[in-house]
Amino acid sequence: MKRPEPRELVILSVRRALGVSIVLFAFYLSLHVLGRYRFLTPSDIVTILGLVFAGTWLGIGFSVLSPLPEERGLPRVIRTALLVIPALGIGVAIQIVLKGARSDMAIYAIFALAAWLGSTFIKEDGDQDGYLD
Repeated sequence: MKRPEPRELVILSVRRALGVSIVLFAFYLSLHVLGRYRFLTPSDIVTILGLVFAGTWLGIGFSVLSPLPEERGLPRVIRTALLVIPALGIGVAIQIVLKGARSDMAIYAIFALAAWLGSTFIKEDGDQDGYLD
């Protein structure tokens, strides 16, 4: 299994989470400018940062249990479904707790996207046939 060192994994996850957060901030800012969407409040910014970091670390935890397969195709699709479907459910629960049943932010999608992107750090090694060390 190709697994980065813990320190490198932390640095990679923080970089990925900050990058995804910046893209989301730019998306919401463009919605504000082009579509008269309300401007993000400081609590919205903290919420997005927290969701992206939590989703990224959920993805890393999942990839420890099920590393990214070396070959492309059906194994990757099944692995992605096994991660994203529960992440969407967790995201919906977080959205209901934080913002209520109606929200103007796609909290569930932000969480699932971050989990999916965070699950790509740990990959299977082709020589070991997918067994853990």
